[in-house]
Amino acid sequence: MAKWHVSFDGRWQESFHDFDQAVEWAQEVAETGRTVDVAQRKFLLGRKLVAVFPESKQEERRAAWSAAAFLGFSTGPYVGAGGDFGGGGDFGGGGGGC
Repeated sequence: MAKWHVSFDGRWQESFHDFDQAVEWAQEVAETGRTVDVAQRKFLLGRKLVAVFPESKQEERRAAWSAAAFLGFSTGPYVGAGGDFGGGGDFGGGGGGC
């Protein structure tokens, strides 16, 4: 089953089983001035960037993800930035995920 992960502030913040919930929360966070990535994860195959907010940052974030993939990081550009999952528990906090 796929999961959607939301990241901002240099780390993964929250995990969702529902894509629409992930996007809704990402948009809310982006309204605070942060750049937010939404990535899909299927099983243990790494993550794929599926949305960026604000949308004006999409090209910049896709380039960062491409560079990370080129270097062999299946977790996107967040490996080593506060840990792959950003802290204690399933994810580091946030709003209404799984």
